[in-house]
Amino acid sequence: MNLTQKSGESDKLSRKIPLVIEGATPALGQASQAIKFGDYVIISGQLPIAPDTNKIVGNDIESQTEACIKSLEVITDFIGGALSNVLKVTIFVTAFEDLPAMEKVYKTYFQYQPPARTIVGVSKLPMNARIQIDAMIYAPQREKSNPAF
Repeated sequence: MNLTQKSGESDKLSRKIPLVIEGATPALGQASQAIKFGDYVIISGQLPIAPDTNKIVGNDIESQTEACIKSLEVITDFIGGALSNVLKVTIFVTAFEDLPAMEKVYKTYFQYQPPARTIVGVSKLPMNARIQIDAMIYAPQREKSNPAF
């Protein structure tokens, strides 16, 4: 509780709000798709899933990278922001040999002031995907923001 706050008052800035965003990768297992906390949105790992089929997109890293980033884009649009609001991403890949091709697609979406980034090699991802991307987004309250906020 904030020290200036009266007992029993709710602190809107520290409320954790789970988000469900149509068109983005659904959460797998016991996880939220995304959580809004104050001016930030933390997004669970986005798999390269086609929203219309719920199946992995292609077998190549380029199409899978693009699908993951497009899912992030759906979320940023939902919260009234843009990919430029992404502060940090973690990219999980099953093959480091894919990095040059992944990077080629990635930099078309994050050309200017790219977010902080960590790349992690893993042995396997859900649904046998080659890549998964999670993110943290700065999403301040806006007058014309989605009414979910």
